[in-house]
Amino acid sequence: MTTSRYNTFGYILIFIFSSIGTSIYAQEKGTVKYWKVELTGAVNTYDGWEIEPSVTYQPVRYIGLTMGLLFCNPINESGFIGESQDKQWYWSAVDDDNGSYLFALRPSVLFTSPSIWLGEDKDYALSFSISPGITMPLPPNREFNIEYFPQKPGAWTAFKTEHVKNKDATFVYYHLRSAVSLEIDDSIILSMGYTLSNFDLYGGSRNIVIEGRKLNPERHPLMHSFFIGIGYRF
Repeated sequence: MTTSRYNTFGYILIFIFSSIGTSIYAQEKGTVKYWKVELTGAVNTYDGWEIEPSVTYQPVRYIGLTMGLLFCNPINESGFIGESQDKQWYWSAVDDDNGSYLFALRPSVLFTSPSIWLGEDKDYALSFSISPGITMPLPPNREFNIEYFPQKPGAWTAFKTEHVKNKDATFVYYHLRSAVSLEIDDSIILSMGYTLSNFDLYGGSRNIVIEGRKLNPERHPLMHSFFIGIGYRF
């Protein structure tokens, strides 16, 4: 049993050093490109859009480290609105703020399968990848202003303004991304795929209390995103 474990560990080391050696040799030949930039667009289960530019460093062809910056927002989502406890006023979020996250950092580890070469000159490479990682909203706790208006017809001037802020939000979420990519001439990359995450798009405002009540925006146990992307390897 012990011998079998040592053999397995030895095979793993041989594979790692062989891969690194191959990468170094290829770099000397001027054929390996260690960096990749990509831009993806997605829609998710919050009826929201996502735009994510990212950069990936791949010291070994099949393994890499990615850092992405996620921009996200629900589509056609109006801002929060409510009523005072005495029913004399109604309030609304300034600038129709809907309390959702707008930005998040997304570091991840990229694992890519060996390529399937296509075309007479083998100029097209089809591959599959998975990327486990974390999503860190910026900032984790949302804050915004609300305005109070009299409950009277034609009252359009705010009586007062209050600043509200969330607390105790989740700082780190997890995600798993899978993608199918078509690489052209070892440079241009076209991809499409799916991301599963526990990212709560409204997690930064759920604990905000206004007029004795917590905000209650839409919530899903998991967020599903479907994306397409274009990238460039250099």
